Amino acid sequence: MKAVTWPELLIHSEQLTALYTELPPLEHLILRSVHLSPYGPGVTLRAELPRFPDLAPPAWAEAGCDRFEVQIAFMAVGEDLRMRGLPNRTVADVELSPFVQGEERRIVVAVTGPGFSLGFTAHAALKVGHLNAYRSGDQDPYTARRWFAGRVDQHLHQVMPPTTARAFYERS
Repeated sequence: MKAVTWPELLIHSEQLTALYTELPPLEHLILRSVHLSPYGPGVTLRAELPRFPDLAPPAWAEAGCDRFEVQIAFMAVGEDLRMRGLPNRTVADVELSPFVQGEERRIVVAVTGPGFSLGFTAHAALKVGHLNAYRSGDQDPYTARRWFAGRVDQHLHQVMPPTTARAFYERS
């Protein structure tokens, strides 16, 4: 397998790709949380992308939004998962590289930032979900008013649910 970039690994990404003329790299992300799925080998990163969408919906611009978060889900995570530190607002880079194991398409994922590291192998496909925007001038980003891209999320949530909200964090 040749070198990999995150846009080529995305599946069902129409909502995200419609917001950017070119997706930003997975560098200098503000990592908000890491969710380990209790139902199967999955890891979901909740992160603020380094650049606000250049094709953001008018409602986001009217609301003064200037920050954008997304959940990035990795599937079929290997037993090699290792994590050190806490991802609380850590500025991190995500590096993806090919991992050839027989016929299976897999990637090596390395998330690194000051005082935090996360590494594992996963299936060579990424899902994104719970896309949302907020204003940086508002209070704490954990309690700031959110504008979600998805209709269901927009209907159900005005702020980010706590990380214990299973219905939110265990689906993308």
